[in-house]
Amino acid sequence: MATTKHIYSLWDDLEKFDLGDSGARPSEWNGKKALYLAKMNSAVFLRDEVNYHSFRLQAEVAIPGEVGFIGFVFGAKDSTNYELIYLAPVEIQYDPVMNGSMTWQIYNGPSYQKPLPNTTGTWQKFAVEVQAEGARVYLGDSTEPMLVISNLQHGGKLGKVGIWNFLPSYIRNLSIEEIDPVPMLKRTTDFNKLKSETFITEWLVSNPFFKDKPEEQNWTKAFVEENGTLNVNRIHRAEPGAVVEVKSMIMLPEEQETLLSLGFSDSIRLWINDKEVYQGDWCWSPPIKDGRIRPDFASVPVKWKKGVNSIRAEISQRESFGWGLTVRTGLSNMTLVNGNGSK
Repeated sequence: MATTKHIYSLWDDLEKFDLGDSGARPSEWNGKKALYLAKMNSAVFLRDEVNYHSFRLQAEVAIPGEVGFIGFVFGAKDSTNYELIYLAPVEIQYDPVMNGSMTWQIYNGPSYQKPLPNTTGTWQKFAVEVQAEGARVYLGDSTEPMLVISNLQHGGKLGKVGIWNFLPSYIRNLSIEEIDPVPMLKRTTDFNKLKSETFITEWLVSNPFFKDKPEEQNWTKAFVEENGTLNVNRIHRAEPGAVVEVKSMIMLPEEQETLLSLGFSDSIRLWINDKEVYQGDWCWSPPIKDGRIRPDFASVPVKWKKGVNSIRAEISQRESFGWGLTVRTGLSNMTLVNGNGSK
């Protein structure tokens, strides 16, 4: 196919981009002109639509200090919902932004991250090839992808493209090139597998409320992600101080005792049959805590009764990042009996 390629220097053609409140400005680092970005969770979008179904985003990027994140935005539904893949000091991360919030605490592990040697203090060639069913990520001159994303969380739809940063970083010579479509094996959520691993796969989620301003609760039925995590960011914007209540009901044919395991962010109180069995906090506090949600983060013994059992939790938001929980009951014979979202 005849390909089309657009190149943007990013230091003398910024009128082609919507800078918003990013504070991005032309600068120079390590002998090269570039665009300097220093805010947190800031996206800059190309004004023109790029209606390619398959394309390659490439640029030279640099993280000048010990901490910084720089990457590409694509498939943007709007300014608060888009696909995001970025270079961090010691990893590549897929981090779809939902309702304005980063979700790296939810999407972690080898399907979404690639550990790297430290990349700071030097220019790096960074590229993402976007296909309808996923994306491949490249670093340097390697022809082999460093990371393959097999399930784009916003559905792989067309949308605006751009660049993104969190803390000081530089980017230059952005190119957008149409490429041949290449089939990718799309990964979908295997609910049967999750159920066999005793994950709770369905929840009812309340509207957000604040402890000092309780509200009448309305409920939304939600299903977990492919890794078994309830992603509250899909439903509500993460706002420090906000709380949601989540609940699920299961049916058991007999009394049992198991070791329930869970992961969460940022703070949680958990009740089984209206008895509180766990509370805790887990936030991003590097280098001690990474704040990522993992199903084996904590465990608690639980006695289950014959018949209907309730699982209920309050999840508090503190950081404006990933917001959710994952629960494995240890019950191989449970049946979910949730309703349709009514109170």
